[in-house]
Amino acid sequence: MSHPLPPAKTIEALPKALQYIARQLEAKRALKPADMRRIVLEAGVQPVDIAPWADYDHPAADSYGRKLIYEGDHFEIMAMSWQPGDFSGIHDHGYTEWGAVQVFGPAEHATFRIEEGRITTLARFSFEPGDVVGVSHTLVHQMGNPTAEPFQTLHVYGRPEDIENVTGDARVYDLQNQTIQRVDGGVFFALPESEVKWTEPGPKADFPTLLRYQVELTRRLKRMAEAGLPGAREQLEAAAQRLFSDAAQSQLLKDLKAHTNADNHTDNSVFWRILNQELRAAAQLQNELAETATQGDQFHKYAALYDELICRPCLKGFIAGGLEFFKQKFAPDFSAKRFLSIGAGTGLVERYIIDELGLPYDQLLGMDLSQAMVQEARQRIRAEQGDILAFDADGKEWDIAFTGLNVFHYLPSRHLQEAIEKTAALVKPGGYFLGDFITPDHIRWYPNVMYAEDQSIISLRTPRLIEEEGRMYQESEILNIEFRNGQMDLNYAGRHKRFLPPLHRVRTYFERAFGGNVMLYDAYSLELIPEEADSCKSTRYFVVAQKA
Repeated sequence: MSHPLPPAKTIEALPKALQYIARQLEAKRALKPADMRRIVLEAGVQPVDIAPWADYDHPAADSYGRKLIYEGDHFEIMAMSWQPGDFSGIHDHGYTEWGAVQVFGPAEHATFRIEEGRITTLARFSFEPGDVVGVSHTLVHQMGNPTAEPFQTLHVYGRPEDIENVTGDARVYDLQNQTIQRVDGGVFFALPESEVKWTEPGPKADFPTLLRYQVELTRRLKRMAEAGLPGAREQLEAAAQRLFSDAAQSQLLKDLKAHTNADNHTDNSVFWRILNQELRAAAQLQNELAETATQGDQFHKYAALYDELICRPCLKGFIAGGLEFFKQKFAPDFSAKRFLSIGAGTGLVERYIIDELGLPYDQLLGMDLSQAMVQEARQRIRAEQGDILAFDADGKEWDIAFTGLNVFHYLPSRHLQEAIEKTAALVKPGGYFLGDFITPDHIRWYPNVMYAEDQSIISLRTPRLIEEEGRMYQESEILNIEFRNGQMDLNYAGRHKRFLPPLHRVRTYFERAFGGNVMLYDAYSLELIPEEADSCKSTRYFVVAQKA
């Protein structure tokens, strides 16, 4: 149990570093935030200097610990204590005209812009322990502790004229109700009416700013409910219901339209970074609040997302056309063909082959590494778990081997050639391989936003090119948002990496493994790609290889 000291009555009672700050402020009142920052840095404050005012056992209703160290005629020196998960409300600093904050832990700091009745997030980033930031009268910000360890921060606020409460009349922004609360104390979430002097109309937040506000409000109410505070459980349930409802779908769609171009590429990197950051925080909270769900239930939801966002659009966009093209040009009659799909996923594409291209159900076998995917696929096709690198065909051969949705690119680069050779071994002489691949410059097409046809599912994708051991990969961070039945479900899918071999290497691997004709076609135009080409217009291509 912490027992913080009361405020020091004299400057001499302060630690030496804090004495230096206080004397500098006694001597000079006309300061700027940069001056205040310099003074704090010169003082050389250490964590031990403010430790006597630590208040880690602050009430659950307080968003952080807040203790006055020393009060001058026109300035205040305070210590804030931050338990893991503590976050302030979004606020300014009342009568403060200059100040500085020094952090002694990896604090998270967000700044905001208020303009024409709108509030948006300018930045959200982490400080390094020891960092000092200046504070002006116009600063609207939020601080918190996203880590697992507690720490303190030093706060110095002042103005040129004498005043009883430098940080009094601060604005706390209630974004849920679009109001501003005027307070003389802590800038906390879920303030009781007794702590608010009055309220006034406030700005409207964009989607990411409102989302993160609701996340931190819900986290604070969760702490209060766990502490057994009266009414907190009901407030928590109401806040969580608002947070994860579909009420903000139209605002999200509007914001995405404003910050992406016709090709669904973002044209505002700051907005994009903040949007993804705030959605990750919301996804983490949703997982914490969710009742225990079975792994099968979770995967079934992912499989539905996969079909809506990836399989159906790609089937409609180029795979169906490529399959029709292949059938007409290389295998007009599917009725007698044995067909092996490698990496069949949910079996949606394979079901199309059965239903639309005349392939008998019993003659198609789907294979996938994931047992969960196989269970999904079995609702549509014959499927079994298997790894192409270790698949035991027991002497069986197929007329056609197929890979859809650039399956081979997800293999480690060292296994690509081996996978192609293993595939060739499963194909009859005279049989074919058909599969789609992506070019090394696929990132120029790859959209940042993908939508289900009815826009009930939105997928945010942040790609980058990386190099590992001389090989190029496209790594994509993926976050999915689904609006169904009045709810918003968030799925942070993490980072996915795809190997990007040059076209000539892919062609060479197939020529060596199959020993027959190998042709590459643009997946959309279906035009033959010349042997000397490094890419194609759509950045997707089909490989057709016949086994000698």
